[in-house]
Amino acid sequence: MAINRRDWLVVRAGAVGLVLLACGAPAWGWWAGGHALITRAAVQALPGEMPEFFRQGAEAMARLAPVPDAERNPALSHLRSAGRGEHFLDLELLGGKALPDQRYDFLKLCAAAGQDPAQVGTAPYAVAEWTERLALAFAQHRRWPANTLVQSECLTAAGHLAHYAEDLCQPLHTTLHYDGRAGVDGKSPRSGIHEKVDALPEKLKLDPAELAKGLAPVTGDSLMPLILAQLQASNGLVDSVYALEGELDHPESARVRAFAEERSRAAAALTAGLYLRAWAISASVELPGWLQRD
Repeated sequence: MAINRRDWLVVRAGAVGLVLLACGAPAWGWWAGGHALITRAAVQALPGEMPEFFRQGAEAMARLAPVPDAERNPALSHLRSAGRGEHFLDLELLGGKALPDQRYDFLKLCAAAGQDPAQVGTAPYAVAEWTERLALAFAQHRRWPANTLVQSECLTAAGHLAHYAEDLCQPLHTTLHYDGRAGVDGKSPRSGIHEKVDALPEKLKLDPAELAKGLAPVTGDSLMPLILAQLQASNGLVDSVYALEGELDHPESARVRAFAEERSRAAAALTAGLYLRAWAISASVELPGWLQRD
């Protein structure tokens, strides 16, 4: 049975991080500790206009942020299959075509281009959809501000949103060259660079409080253009990642640390900005009368 290039099983082993157990190229996002610390930084960067329970919920969101990687378990075949493309998007496979606003229009675009969307990836749509799930949960909070079930729904959606937003800011999640420069056949040589980049925030022990200092959440009036702008910015750094390839095993490298801090801050700024965007959207969400939380 052929294994998809990004199929794998990961487990958390103490403080070591995620370990590759199954065949296939490494394609997870930041290690679990990296997702956690970036999410903590994002919450610390939020302004006072956000609900207090949410600003106090950093630890819950940080612990929930790695969950989408745990969902890619061979024992959960349907969940793994449905979610495998949610962590990346290989822009080169679309030949410069503009990405549409909605997921099913994107699937049509892939079909017209002769591409399998599972191979292209669907990360921007995962980010947009989890932002709107959070907006729906926030709309319920506006109606039932003391309801702890609703607060839990908000934190759960926020943790998942953080994961996909942060994956988008890892440049190797935006390119065909995701684990070594792809050959003419489009296949990655599986050089190990992907895992080295994923490991940086955790291995360098980046401090969420330091990352959050002076951090301005990414803002925008329209959700998908905001997301796609970050996708393009991340993809624009692919060559910079490969320029660092020889230094990634040397944590004392100033260039490596600067890169890791910049990408972690960018990921935290996007996550915080999407939290703010979800809160703004929630004000216009009209809840159905049959939805009760009392």
